[in-house]
Amino acid sequence: MKKISISSLGQLAKADIDFGDMTILVGPQASGKSILLQLFKLTLDYGHITKTLKRYYDWKGNINDFLSLYFGEGMRGIWHDSTQVLDDSNKFDLSILSRKGPKRDEAVLLIPAQRVITLKDGWPRTFLDYTAGDPYVVRQFSEHLRQLMESGLGAGRGAIFPQIGRMNEVIRKAIDESIFNGAEVRLDKTTMRKRIVLKVGNYRLPFMVWSAGQREFIPLLMGLYWLMPSKRTRKKKNIEWVIIEEPEMGLHPQAISALLIVFLELMHRGYKVIISTHSPQILELVWAIQNLSKLPSVDAFLKMFGLKKTGFLSKLSEDILTGKSFKTYYFAKHYKKFKAIDISTLDPGSMNEAVSEWGGLTSFSTRVSEVVSEAAQGEL
Repeated sequence: MKKISISSLGQLAKADIDFGDMTILVGPQASGKSILLQLFKLTLDYGHITKTLKRYYDWKGNINDFLSLYFGEGMRGIWHDSTQVLDDSNKFDLSILSRKGPKRDEAVLLIPAQRVITLKDGWPRTFLDYTAGDPYVVRQFSEHLRQLMESGLGAGRGAIFPQIGRMNEVIRKAIDESIFNGAEVRLDKTTMRKRIVLKVGNYRLPFMVWSAGQREFIPLLMGLYWLMPSKRTRKKKNIEWVIIEEPEMGLHPQAISALLIVFLELMHRGYKVIISTHSPQILELVWAIQNLSKLPSVDAFLKMFGLKKTGFLSKLSEDILTGKSFKTYYFAKHYKKFKAIDISTLDPGSMNEAVSEWGGLTSFSTRVSEVVSEAAQGEL
């Protein structure tokens, strides 16, 4: 898919999204970003999704019941008679959900904003451990993590993180320094039930005493492990798109920088990446890459992250600077609903405030600077 066009879906009045190799969505809470991302997955994976839901629930082809099962309880009203969805130039009609879908694996992995609830006492929850009214994407992501742990990652005696063979050594080190500070993520079998713990010295710390950032990050880390197989496999078979909602939650800016390198590696491996965020730091990265790609300067790129030049990082940097495209959209208030606006240039000198203020993410810092400057000059 290269483009999706949506009209009148929930609180989203209009969205025409042309996808890049990395696509960023910004905007206030409840502006329609999550609904759009869930719909995007539905258009590509509806066959797999309907098959999964029919395995556990008898929705009898009722579209309203399906909307509640997929988007979550209370969400059946987001689809109206005036709702229109086009993927590329093809109309997506909900009636297709009651028919037998194509037999193919998922093409989209969506890592949801609610990922912290996928771990229960330090272990991934099963699909049926949730209520029928919980969003499908949360349940399915949780099930992926459980299968990952049951099929091998949770069977070894070594550390889950750091783990040689998963992620490049430079990236592992950056994550360790910014998030774990030498602690190891390990499997604990000392109780009646397996669980993931943090090993700090001689102590094993259970889920509830991890920092907020660590609780947010570890499900994301496991999702990245699922996408980045060990050994020589570049990417997960059949998965073409990776969606990550609010990756910055609970993380220090240094940790966000480390995570951004991982997202660039996903692109380098061949995935298309979509990120929804409230972090100006992520848009700063995109703005910098768009400017450095005009040179292009691998050395400047690595210096931006504080990384030393290696063969792997040189190839990654060159690929990102010369071979990848970036798109950014701002979900702006449009009367009582929201409309997606293309702000991909991220030009700070633009007369359009939506572009110059990066979808409102820099408006407060800009205003603070102006107020302080005026006060210092005695104008206030």
